Amino acid sequence: MTSMSRVCNKAPNLPDGSIADQSLYASVDGPIATGSAHFMRAGSELHLMHSDLELNDVRQAALRVRCAASAVQAALVQYRTSHRIAQELGFYPVHDERLRTAGGGTAPVRETLDAAREADMVQLDDVAVETIALRYEAGGDEAAYGHFVTELTGFSTALDAFAVGAAEAPPADWQRLAWQFLTAFDRIRIYGQALAVINILGMTPSAVAGAGNGRSNRI
Repeated sequence: MTSMSRVCNKAPNLPDGSIADQSLYASVDGPIATGSAHFMRAGSELHLMHSDLELNDVRQAALRVRCAASAVQAALVQYRTSHRIAQELGFYPVHDERLRTAGGGTAPVRETLDAAREADMVQLDDVAVETIALRYEAGGDEAAYGHFVTELTGFSTALDAFAVGAAEAPPADWQRLAWQFLTAFDRIRIYGQALAVINILGMTPSAVAGAGNGRSNRI
């Protein structure tokens, strides 16, 4: 969980925060770390599913789909728990204020994502960056994270429905759905990755600057 928190959580270190703030972030971040571990396991199963299909092993591919569906369900339990705890403890206003303070009055969403793109930390086009920025402007981190949970819920429903009869599915369904599931997973993963970048680097302006310089320092 410690290593996952360095990648997925909103603020793994708050040197300037109070003990109360540290506890608040820990309560919200713990389920996110566990949920992210389950979510990435689902992605691994979906990628391996494609390997199975290339080898004409439909039985194994069907098992992969069921495993992926279970992993997404487990991830959702954790992500929803984090969302509920954040709402009950009043986390979102605290975090949004920290982001605004770091950005000099406005959450530095566009600046952070642009720097992250330059450093090859996240793959987003201009439209996606603007959509995420507007979501933060409209409802803060709660709206941005809530959208992530909603998208993952829809993905989980579709994956569950196919997993039930995957072993008997005709080739045409496999040809279509195998790519659709992987594409949907990647889209949700990239969105979640963008939120993680905002919530970690956006809290520390110097980190954003460092990220933006990442590409020029490469060999």
